[in-house]
Amino acid sequence: MKHANQSFPQPRYSPVMRALVRMIGPWYLHLGEGIKGLEIHRKQVLDQELTAFLQGRQRLIIAFRHTAKEDAPVILVGVKQLHLRFLYGRDVLNWAGKVTRFLFPRLGFVAVQNRFSNREGIELLKRELKEGRFPLCLAPEGQVTYHMFHCAKLQAGLASFALWAMESGKDVTILPIATGYEYPPTLGELLSLWQQKSSHALAEENALDEAFDHTLSLVARAFGLEDCKDCPLIERRDSLCSQLLEKGEALAGIEHSGSSTLDRLFALRYAGQDILFGAGPFDQARKDEASIFLTYSQVVDVLEYLDREYGEGRDEETRQKELVLNLLDIINRIEGGSINTRYSPKGKRAHLLIGEPIRVNALLQGTESRKQRLSVIDHATYETLEQTSKELETIMRPL
Repeated sequence: MKHANQSFPQPRYSPVMRALVRMIGPWYLHLGEGIKGLEIHRKQVLDQELTAFLQGRQRLIIAFRHTAKEDAPVILVGVKQLHLRFLYGRDVLNWAGKVTRFLFPRLGFVAVQNRFSNREGIELLKRELKEGRFPLCLAPEGQVTYHMFHCAKLQAGLASFALWAMESGKDVTILPIATGYEYPPTLGELLSLWQQKSSHALAEENALDEAFDHTLSLVARAFGLEDCKDCPLIERRDSLCSQLLEKGEALAGIEHSGSSTLDRLFALRYAGQDILFGAGPFDQARKDEASIFLTYSQVVDVLEYLDREYGEGRDEETRQKELVLNLLDIINRIEGGSINTRYSPKGKRAHLLIGEPIRVNALLQGTESRKQRLSVIDHATYETLEQTSKELETIMRPL
C-alpha cells in the first residue's frame, strides 16, 4: 500500500459549525447548488435506522450513490435527526474553495485518498466505528460516477469499515441511498447548449448519436490522440482514455502495470495535486506540467463513464439529459475545467431513495475468512445499491 505525502487535515468536530450548517444548509442548496426542492422517499426507514443508532443498538454506515457533486450537501441537509461523519477525497479541499476548506474539518469529515493509506485517518475511523459517535457516510463507488440509475463498480473500503464496526460488539447496518435529480431544461434545450459550446450544428435525426461522435472527436483533436471512428463507441472511448492516461503518466513520471482506468486516474490525479498543493519544493515548470496532466485526468474522469446505451431505459429523457450534461462536461474539462465548473441546471429537484438496510451480522453467518467476508459485504452492497437505483427510476418516472 502506498502512503500519501500530504498532511492529513485533522477532523475537529464543532457543534457550533454543525448548528450553522443546519441553519443555512437549505438556503445553500437553493442559492448555491440551484436545488429548488428535496424529496426523501421511504424516510421512515431512514428514521428507524437513525433511532436504532442513537439508542446504541447498532453501528450505522450510510452508503450513497455518488451521481453528482451536489450529493453530499443534499444528504447533509436532508438527514436532520443527527450529524453524519462524511468521508471525502483529499483533493476536494484543493478545488472546492475556502469555505469548504474551513468547514469540512470542523464538521468532523475525514479526508481519504484512494489507493493510499493514512495511519491517522484509519485510526480515527476505527475509533469512530467502535465508539459510534456519528454514523459514517461514504460513496463506495469511490467518486462521482455521473449516472443516477446504474451503480458503478465498488471500490475497496466499505467492507473493511463494516468489519471494524463489528468489533464494537454491536449489530452493524449498511443503509444504501440512491440519489437523483430532475433537471428542468428539456433535452432539446440541452442539445442546443451543447451546439453552442461545441460550435457544431446537429442534424435533426440521431442528434444525440452525432453529439457523442463529435465530442469524442473533440477530445482526440484537442490532445492529438488517435481516434478510431469506425470502432464501437465503448472501444473508442476506452482507447481515448488510455491514450490520455499514457500521456499524463509519461509527463508525471508514473509507471503502471495493468491497473484499471480508475486506479491509473487516481494515481495521476494525486501526483498532480501533490505537485500543485503539496509541501514539496517544485519549480514553476514542474507545476505547469502538473496542470497539463491534471487536465488529462479531468477529461478521463468523465469520459470513462460515457455510455450511449445508458440512454435507453424507463425514464429515457432523464437518462439522455444526463448523457448530454456529461458531453457538456467533457467540453468543460477540455477547456481546463473541473467538476467544480461542471454545468448543472438551476431549479432542479433532488431525490433521495432509502434502500433496504443490509444487516451485516446476519449476512456474514457461515462465513469464515476475512477475504470471504469482505466479498460478501461488497456483493450485497452493490446489488442493493443497483436495485435501489433502478427503483429510483420508477419513482422519478412512474407509469
